[in-house]
Amino acid sequence: MRIAYVIPSWPPDPTEPFVVNEMVEVQEAGHEVVVAALYPAPAADVRHGTYERLRPAAVLPPALSDARVLALAFWTLVTRPWRAVTTLAALHRAAGTNPYAHLRLLAVTPKALATAWRLRRLGVGRIHAHFANERADCAAIAGRVAGIPFSFTAHAFDIYAEDRRRRNTTLAWKLRHAVQAFAVSDYAAERLRALLPPGERGRVHTARVGIPLELFRPEPPPADGALRLLAVARFQEKKGLDTLLDACGVLRDRGVRFELRLFGDGPLREALAAQAARLDLGSRLHLGGAIPQEEVAREMRAAHVFVLPCRCDRSGDMDGIPTVFMEAMATGRPVVSTAISGIPELVRDGETGLVIPPDDPTALADAIVRLAADEGLRLRLGRQARALVERQHDQRRNARRLLALMGAEPAPEAGSTTRGTGDSVAR
Repeated sequence: MRIAYVIPSWPPDPTEPFVVNEMVEVQEAGHEVVVAALYPAPAADVRHGTYERLRPAAVLPPALSDARVLALAFWTLVTRPWRAVTTLAALHRAAGTNPYAHLRLLAVTPKALATAWRLRRLGVGRIHAHFANERADCAAIAGRVAGIPFSFTAHAFDIYAEDRRRRNTTLAWKLRHAVQAFAVSDYAAERLRALLPPGERGRVHTARVGIPLELFRPEPPPADGALRLLAVARFQEKKGLDTLLDACGVLRDRGVRFELRLFGDGPLREALAAQAARLDLGSRLHLGGAIPQEEVAREMRAAHVFVLPCRCDRSGDMDGIPTVFMEAMATGRPVVSTAISGIPELVRDGETGLVIPPDDPTALADAIVRLAADEGLRLRLGRQARALVERQHDQRRNARRLLALMGAEPAPEAGSTTRGTGDSVAR
């Protein structure tokens, strides 16, 4: 089967390695991947090694970089007017009185119509998008106009922020018309099912994010020195990084020997740097930039504990299950986080990590002190964390389950043996 993925840009967005990892596994299962890029690629200093393995059968250029897009969009309107007009009209009706939703649809319409024409010519059998936002809009329009089944995987902000826009029901429309919908956690899947009539809820499946277990392999943690804390994240409100820095201030006041290595980038970088200066964290904090997967793996191996006190932000946005949690746990490191969204499905209190309330620096500091004082607890949580990730988040196994749900059975692996089934991807 040829499967088209709608993604933000080509080369791919470095902040979403899990999407590229999935495409690579689909390709290596014997299928062909077609890439439909929405926008020109921004300048990026980070490129993950996995990207070198992705060799798409075709890359459809973004609208702003290809003069043929408008011509192909117009030709699609001329040759398939009923499908195009009824699909666009239905989506705009679903957008209601929400101006943002209408603008988002208008922005992707030329690309989606041109993509519909191209995908028919390429013999694509399925269109898929990660995130239920403008990428799923594009997949939905292209799929409906071209007569090709479309599906999408919902993650976090694309569900939760949509809930706040009560006048916008495009998410429900896409759910009704997608041949299938997937979510990265049981929590998110239930949110999606609630938008469908009971008889249609079976089309929503839990499809967990996979990670490369051969890269994030378990290794013994450092045996001496201060407790090494690690956080890797976008610097944005929902990550709770200000709570983490406040907890570091509490740890310093208690005389706990620790160091925090914090990597990432985003709109709150300057605010976090200023907060660290006010708290006088000094050499206890290393504030680094965004790093590729391979360097994340090295940082995981050099750490004792991964910490990220996620929260629901003021817009209603929150994480689904951060992929970096899976990476830390695959390395055998316990995670300290909060019980929001689907996080407790992975970070299980007292089993694979510790769970604390959001926005509570003292509780976070208490959890870190508990781990600092009990090496046996750290090691036990780390072993159990690795076991859970092996069951739930092996990227090869999860991609092949996804293909099976799509009706695109993976080609047999030469000389392969059965790897075991683990947890089911569908619920």
